[in-house]
Amino acid sequence: MKILHLADTHIGYSAYRRVDSASGLNQREVDVYGALEEFVEYAIDTHPDLILHAGDLFDSVRPTNRAISHVLDLMLKLSDEEIPFVVISGNHETPRLRETGSVFRLFEHIEGVYPVYAGEYEPIRFDDIGVLVHAIPHTQNGIGNELEKVEIDPGFEYNILMLHAGVFGVSVFRQGVFNEEIIDYEELGDQFDYIALGHYHKAVHVGGNAYYSGSTERLSFTEAGEPKGFLELDLGGDGLVRFKKLRLREMLDLEPVVAGGLTQQEVMYQIKERIREAGVRDKIIRLKVKNIPFSVYNTIEFDEIKRLTSDAVHFEIKWDVVREDGGTYSSSISFRSIKDEFERYIQGYDLEDEALKATLHDMGLRVLESVSGEEGEDILKN
Repeated sequence: MKILHLADTHIGYSAYRRVDSASGLNQREVDVYGALEEFVEYAIDTHPDLILHAGDLFDSVRPTNRAISHVLDLMLKLSDEEIPFVVISGNHETPRLRETGSVFRLFEHIEGVYPVYAGEYEPIRFDDIGVLVHAIPHTQNGIGNELEKVEIDPGFEYNILMLHAGVFGVSVFRQGVFNEEIIDYEELGDQFDYIALGHYHKAVHVGGNAYYSGSTERLSFTEAGEPKGFLELDLGGDGLVRFKKLRLREMLDLEPVVAGGLTQQEVMYQIKERIREAGVRDKIIRLKVKNIPFSVYNTIEFDEIKRLTSDAVHFEIKWDVVREDGGTYSSSISFRSIKDEFERYIQGYDLEDEALKATLHDMGLRVLESVSGEEGEDILKN
């Protein structure tokens, strides 16, 4: 019996400022959609007996209508193919107050889709394939309390546990985020035929029959360079759990430049080499420059770095600057348009008089248009 296990798709996630030219949407939002689309295409091509989504389908409690519509379309495709889809809510999409309601209610009436989101254990029975899924969504009552309700049913050939939580034991698997649940590995037990875990963003074998599938996209630089995808297993077959890699945009955390004792020309040379070697077009990249003296930092050719990285979806350079008094501070520049930064600031400025806000907006843009390119870069640099 073939099962596909995925988690942490975080639909609705967006980041950086690059816009997808075809759709006009945030590029990273489109990338996240694309990862789930690729998974669904694989599922339709291979037609598994069951799909398990172990939480954080969405990136927030209140996803946009666009994100909801995208997921609905994909679920309907799976439903049309008669591929059962079990999904539990994770910490990102579970409201802190029950009366808030859950977006998962929209999926209850789709044939073959089984959303579990009420904050407590729920068994999902598939008599035709001999599978009982013990589904535990994110809960405010303590995941250990819900796990105590689970009872193995020998009347089913396979008993599968799925939950969304961090696990500690021999190793620690957690994201270190607000509202995450943690469970001791020993509490999972060894009586399940498979344990489908979500929350930890790296695909990993926790132990026994317990696996994290990892996230389907890279959502921070801590995940740079990691392969992303989902797991495929054949219960009753060879018993192997296989990682299936998705085709994603590259995210790179480059080898740092150590600037201590170097001249401005030497620092710039190393930065340019890192950029050249990486090939930044359409990639997401971070570069750290460590121990750079303030006097050298203040003479860096920021406009040249911006020019060299203009083809990247996102380029971020993090400076570890040594002050003249011996102290240090960090500065991060991602080379965004000054105009974009100003408009973002005005949009978020707390001012009740909308007419005055519009006037400030127009005056500011006129000032920015009047300054030279060199002065504009100085504003960015400082």
